[in-house]
Amino acid sequence: MNLLGAYNPGSSLLHRLDAGVRVIVFSLFAASILLLDGYGFIISLAMLLLLYRASGVPILPQLRSIGRFRAFFITVFLMNAFFQPSSDSFFSWWIITFSWRGIAMGLRMVISVILMVVLSSLLTAVATPVSIADGLRTVLHPLSFIGIPVDQAAMIVSAAISFIPVLASESESILLACRSRGAVPEGKNSIARARSLVPLVLPVFLAAFRRADELSLAMEARGYRGEKGRTRRKGMHVGKAEIIMLLSGGLMLSLSIIVKGVL
Repeated sequence: MNLLGAYNPGSSLLHRLDAGVRVIVFSLFAASILLLDGYGFIISLAMLLLLYRASGVPILPQLRSIGRFRAFFITVFLMNAFFQPSSDSFFSWWIITFSWRGIAMGLRMVISVILMVVLSSLLTAVATPVSIADGLRTVLHPLSFIGIPVDQAAMIVSAAISFIPVLASESESILLACRSRGAVPEGKNSIARARSLVPLVLPVFLAAFRRADELSLAMEARGYRGEKGRTRRKGMHVGKAEIIMLLSGGLMLSLSIIVKGVL
């Protein structure tokens, strides 16, 4: 079973990147996706296909995993389609306005979110949570001089990323257990199935709290007392691979700005 947020070991160019450079490169690509819309989505999709090709991580399983969040994407679409002010609406009542402009905005928002999720899942596939935390810590380290707790923030992000595949697996296990007892109907009625999933929310939250408690106990048992006195990475290593990816990210961002201005 493929899970979003799961690390996929490999020796590709993206796997070998310095942790700090990897965070910068993916930030550049993320900014490119956020800038593009309309026909620019084709450029974003081509960029993602090239990145997945370079990483050796299959993209189709990631797309299938995203299908589990279709209810969220539908909600995002409806929130934009029915609450976007427009002068040429089909109908308008109170704060609700339904128009072509809202539909287009909803579609653009959903596509942007999907592309961002696919990009972020690639980041977690080519880098371990510890590596991502090290990269964030390195990139954001200058902020620590003005009192921002960069080390604690990086640790929280690392723990959150680690929990994504864990909670996804826990949710799958709970859902299978409920189905084996006939608690979750398998009918085609989406509304009935959505209602039947409501009782699963509490077990998932309890599992999350249990995992968090186990993680805190493990950190205490290993003597974790924050970043003070811990071994740190010494800056970023910038080699040929890092330069290639930084230039690629910079060129992609520049192209996105140009396309955004033209369109």
